[in-house]
Amino acid sequence: MFLASDVEFGAEADEIVFSEQVASLPIVGADTYLNKLLRRYADEALAHQPHERDSVRVDVERVIPQLLPHGKAKTSDVARQLGLSSRTLSRSLSAEGVSFGKILEEFRAALARRYLKDRELPISEIAWLLGYREISSFTHAFKRWTGMNPREFRSSAP
Repeated sequence: MFLASDVEFGAEADEIVFSEQVASLPIVGADTYLNKLLRRYADEALAHQPHERDSVRVDVERVIPQLLPHGKAKTSDVARQLGLSSRTLSRSLSAEGVSFGKILEEFRAALARRYLKDRELPISEIAWLLGYREISSFTHAFKRWTGMNPREFRSSAP
């Protein structure tokens, strides 16, 4: 019981809540460079995505980056974040001519290409950042997107 509290498995969020006194202490070892870098990558990927103003797609694209590393970028989780039911989200996206799966796939593919250009990020970490539990799942998906595996892409990238 290292945190002096029970651990809740299967919770809707990955979080630890600290008292105000503890939360105000400086974070030792925080990687602000990596945080800024990953946020910039996600923003760049979003900027290159086609989207309409005030569309549900835009809302979904805004929520996905927060959920990807936790493996929770699923229709139900995104719908919950947007205050919608899964069915309403699916119907709204269908009315815009797109599916949740298509948006997620395009977003992951764009982020994967961007992450792989940074040779400092290990492929295992990239897989995790994209919400894959296994490197092999990421490798299979990446090969489907590009016709090459992540290492081949990385070595051919400028």
